[in-house]
Amino acid sequence: MIEDEDINAEHLRVMNATSDFPVKVKGIRKNYGNVQAVDKVSFGLEYGECFALLGVSGAGKTTVFKCLTGDEYPSSGAITINGHDVTTAGGF
Repeated sequence: MIEDEDINAEHLRVMNATSDFPVKVKGIRKNYGNVQAVDKVSFGLEYGECFALLGVSGAGKTTVFKCLTGDEYPSSGAITINGHDVTTAGGF
């Protein structure tokens, strides 16, 4: 599968960041049994930044937001919000 160059650039920006973002999603994947809902999503958000996830129906947008809020946990990867690891902290 060929990925968009902007997606690759954002993934590399997050993976190679020398400082933390207020919101950092690093290579998350989410599986429901044999179904992969989210595959290798990465992005970093700065304070005051406007953000949206775009994609077709079934692309995993809702699942990513559920992982951000702690309603779901990613199968792998990490999510930090203001330095708190929401993938292990059980939410806020």
